[in-house]
Amino acid sequence: MRSRLLLVLAILGAVVVAAFAFPLAASTADARTREFVLSRDADLQRFADLADGYARNGNPGLLFEEAGAYYSLYGEALAVVSTRGAAPRAVGTNLDEPSVSSAIGRALRNERSSAVELLTPWSPGTVVFTKPIGTGAQVNGAVVIVASTASAREDILLAWVIITAGSLAAVIGFGVLALSVSRWVLRPLEEVSTRMQRLTKSLPFVALGGGTSDAPSAAGRTGPPELRTLSAAFETMDSAVHTSADAQRRLVADTAHQLRNPLAALQLRLETLGPRVMEDGKKSHERAMGEAIRLEEILGDLLALSVAEAPRAGGSDGDHTCVPYLAAVERAGFWHDTAAESGVIILVDDDPAGLEAHIGTGDLEQILDVLLDNTCKYAGPGTTVRISVGAGTGRDPETGRRTVVTVADDGAGVADGELELVTRRFYRGSPREGTPRDGNRPDGTGLGLSIVEALVESNGGELLLRETPGGGLTVVMSFAAPAPEEAG
Repeated sequence: MRSRLLLVLAILGAVVVAAFAFPLAASTADARTREFVLSRDADLQRFADLADGYARNGNPGLLFEEAGAYYSLYGEALAVVSTRGAAPRAVGTNLDEPSVSSAIGRALRNERSSAVELLTPWSPGTVVFTKPIGTGAQVNGAVVIVASTASAREDILLAWVIITAGSLAAVIGFGVLALSVSRWVLRPLEEVSTRMQRLTKSLPFVALGGGTSDAPSAAGRTGPPELRTLSAAFETMDSAVHTSADAQRRLVADTAHQLRNPLAALQLRLETLGPRVMEDGKKSHERAMGEAIRLEEILGDLLALSVAEAPRAGGSDGDHTCVPYLAAVERAGFWHDTAAESGVIILVDDDPAGLEAHIGTGDLEQILDVLLDNTCKYAGPGTTVRISVGAGTGRDPETGRRTVVTVADDGAGVADGELELVTRRFYRGSPREGTPRDGNRPDGTGLGLSIVEALVESNGGELLLRETPGGGLTVVMSFAAPAPEEAG
């Protein structure tokens, strides 16, 4: 990519320099040519005036003296011919030369002299200038100057050398600029590629030699080498990160699963030991049983969280479509007795439209289970939780039609400033001031809302937590709604 970028910038610079250099060189040569022609035309006019008397009556006056001085001073030949009988005179040239005789013939025929072509360093060494002597149609003779172009050609050559040197300097400057620009453009790509490779190698399973055997390489790709390397590094990092995340999820799930068996054995032994515990140790025994139960809940939630965060494989959106209202009615009936024991009322608003959402029934039921369980545990007696389903849009209106599931309660709610924290793993929020928790309720694991967030996001939904007007917590979830032709 660097060589191509340099080539493009170099060609661009050369074109720009040439676009200025060539017209400037032509303009310089044209200006020097016009100066040369004007000066010789002035000399011709002067000698034509001096030769007028000689051509008419043979009186030379100062003509011969001036012609000799002109030749001595400038080295340019001069000739005068007459049509009235005066003898032709020439200084420094021979009238028989073809170029001179041809120019004299045109002048005597009162024809316009041919224009002088643009002078260049390789132009002829002399140019013949002629002018008729006389007025109007009466031609009494002609004056000829054989002018040397050496001085004009040297001036033009010097100007062109300066222009060429300036052009080369400009091209070199463009080359330096192109090199600097290419380095400036490509340095971030190289740094990103290097950092990606370092990040990939820093992962433990990569450092041990696993996880990257199938990583893509830059070979066989198209495009600039730097971008091919960056693409390969990015794909390697992407593969490594996904493998690392999968390994972490498997580690959590396997650890939680392996701990459940010894935990079950521990609980069984604690229960068997219960009747044999002396009175002064019963309180400690009950606390140990409670911690064992809490540890079982944590392991169960860890398993649920690892499953919720696992990528969904296979099936299209149509395979994971449900009617949220039916799921809400079913779970409300399941939690009715538990909610009644906690003094909580569960209401489900009617959905006559029967809206559907792109989320599996099992996932939505698990979400509702977590939310209703939290309400029963922490909202407090006298709380009413309402589940409603409606149509709406997500945070971005361009995402299209959405199905919104809302679970709102008027219970204790969440303390100020904790709405953004309650979805963090193992974070247990505190109730609002003035609504203490029931001391008989367990503290929970702090993973419930993390599971809800993972399930919502894994189904392409959006989760929003906000305070219920008047107190309480409202959970709003929006999912993509199937197109009319997909709806069942």
